Amino acid sequence: MELPRLVTTTISGAGVAIILVATVAIVSLAGRAIYNMYFHPLRHYPGPRLWAASRLPWNYVNLQGRLAWRIRELHAEYGPVVRIAPDELSYTSSAAWKKIHGQRSPEFPKCFDGRGIAGPSVNNPAIRNKGIVTADTEPHARLRKAVLPAFSERALREQEEILQLYADKLVHQLRSSSKTGAPQDLVKWFSLAAFDIVSDLAFGQAAGCLDDASQPWLQVIGTRAKGIVRYQFAIHYGLEGWLEWLAPKAQKMALRKHGELAAAKVKRRLQQSESKKDFMSYILENPQADLSNADLVRMASAFIVAGSGTAATALSGIAYLLCSNADKHAKLAHEIRSAFTKEEEITMASTGELRYLKAVIEETLRIYPPSPSALPRFVPGAGEEIDGRWVPGGTAVGVHQLSAGYSPVNWKRADEFIPERWLDSSLEYRADDKAASQPFSFGPRNCVGKSMAYAELRIVVTKLLWNFDLELVDRSEEWVNKQKIYLIWQKEPLMVRCRQRT
Repeated sequence: MELPRLVTTTISGAGVAIILVATVAIVSLAGRAIYNMYFHPLRHYPGPRLWAASRLPWNYVNLQGRLAWRIRELHAEYGPVVRIAPDELSYTSSAAWKKIHGQRSPEFPKCFDGRGIAGPSVNNPAIRNKGIVTADTEPHARLRKAVLPAFSERALREQEEILQLYADKLVHQLRSSSKTGAPQDLVKWFSLAAFDIVSDLAFGQAAGCLDDASQPWLQVIGTRAKGIVRYQFAIHYGLEGWLEWLAPKAQKMALRKHGELAAAKVKRRLQQSESKKDFMSYILENPQADLSNADLVRMASAFIVAGSGTAATALSGIAYLLCSNADKHAKLAHEIRSAFTKEEEITMASTGELRYLKAVIEETLRIYPPSPSALPRFVPGAGEEIDGRWVPGGTAVGVHQLSAGYSPVNWKRADEFIPERWLDSSLEYRADDKAASQPFSFGPRNCVGKSMAYAELRIVVTKLLWNFDLELVDRSEEWVNKQKIYLIWQKEPLMVRCRQRT
């Protein structure tokens, strides 16, 4: 009869241990939350108490794809600087851009602790310093120097025929598909065209996306971004080792496919004994680059994701905002159709003279930035002064693009699409803080392909409105607000009727 009593004692002992462990964990978490809210060096910065207490709200909203939208709401409530986590501040000012991203000595180092855009491999310096997006200061300067010739004015002129080729092909496909009057998904068409362009520019190889829309690249890139968001969650809670089991099968397949496709492109490029000048040729010809084949694959991945995604997003935003504002659509169409007598006159140089076109592009990038979130950095050393207030060293800080673009502190009538604010003749908007909009980032790590991106946008938009009048289909109204954001916009179909111009 002693056995049951012995079992009961053992179970009770295990239960007590569990209760003790749970109690210690709860007390520890509660103590940490109380410290973060009332004793942390950032306690005087404005923001919601729950977000100051724990990073859990940040992670929860991020996994839902609503983090960028929620931070925009917080800035609207609390102002130009918001505490969005126990050790992180979000800014919206041009002064913050200059300080956080423009200061060179000491530089604000990138965050690789699950907040930024990089995946798990960046924790290995040998891998991190081979990628232009992730490299530390010195290797980044060397890599940037290696690729800069590919984005010089001379290189842009040499590559113009590629932009013209695929812009013309896009127009041809839209004309053919629109003969019946059926609406077209411009997100799809812009994504296909942008990928064809970046493939040819980077590797001298046609991807054939406009000819065959079943190419797997586009789906792979979108799923890859979702994977990085899950990594952000896992690294914060020490679950990196579980990623292989936690990640959905489709995500793992997409990541693997992305690597395979990038590797295949690099392999084909390296096998070409003679090739036209492309981005990769500048890297291969530079002995200081010192990149292995694996390093070239990582570089190719960066070119593909940044080059195609940015252009497709910006073009989609331009089309949506023009269709939603008929007067702006008419004004830009008039500028374009009055400037040229035939389509052959549309060039990189001639479109650079279209003032209203450039204003439309800048206004779109303000409202619908391709990278809507922040690219966080750590405050170096003992601390730095940002926006007139001291921030302790080790704090994560960043300028939140979507919030900066909608801030009433930065812009008059911030919620409205007003390209006129970017024209020099506009007195009504001269107080706007235009330096608060930095869609290609700012400072020594800004987007190296900025000039190429602007040239691509000008040529494609000009040819589009030279040939078509665009009309939004009802089901695409509120298109922007429907989208989730996993680092980049998860774009919904944008259904537009492309009517041959009259």
